[in-house]
Amino acid sequence: MLAEAPFAMLIAGAALLGLYLANLFWDYGIPQYISRKLGHLGGCVGFLLCPFLFHSFWWPLILTTGFTILLLYARLFRPRTFRGVGGSGRPQALAEIHFPATGIALIGICWGLLGEPWLAIVPLCFMGGGDAVTGLIRSKVYGREVKGNWGSLGMLITCLILAYFITPYWLGAVGALTAVIAERFTKTTKWMDDNLTIPLASAVVMGVLYVLF
Repeated sequence: MLAEAPFAMLIAGAALLGLYLANLFWDYGIPQYISRKLGHLGGCVGFLLCPFLFHSFWWPLILTTGFTILLLYARLFRPRTFRGVGGSGRPQALAEIHFPATGIALIGICWGLLGEPWLAIVPLCFMGGGDAVTGLIRSKVYGREVKGNWGSLGMLITCLILAYFITPYWLGAVGALTAVIAERFTKTTKWMDDNLTIPLASAVVMGVLYVLF
């Protein structure tokens, strides 16, 4: 594991860069529903690199656990620290904590127990990459935070591309469609948001199909 420590630092750096850019955008007056997409993209890049860089699930599990603790601590005691993705910038939701926390479950179960790294990582990338694309499209088309068909189409295309890491591809495509539906119909509350439902719903659907077929 020690030999892979530099890769772990690279992953952490990608995620921290996304969080930093999100803060920067927020501080320059960019709406939070746009700025937080930089955090999503940083997380997506970090997760996507994991199967290529690590031979086991331990480093990815340690990293996502560490970021969950970091973001939870910041939310509780220093809410301005990650204001670009949540905290004082979005006090009505805990979405920035839900994203890495979901990664703990998926990496532990799908990669650790089932031995299928992409089954863990792709649903997280549906969230990080797909949700970022839909948010950016909607901000351009509608000029506000609202769910719409063009954003869902952009997310579907993005998720279908990411689904190529799943074998067979049809299984990943079903997961992609599930992710888009979850994003479209999830209502954000303090304890529930699409940072939870997108990766969990797509992972459950793909996991069940994987076990059955």
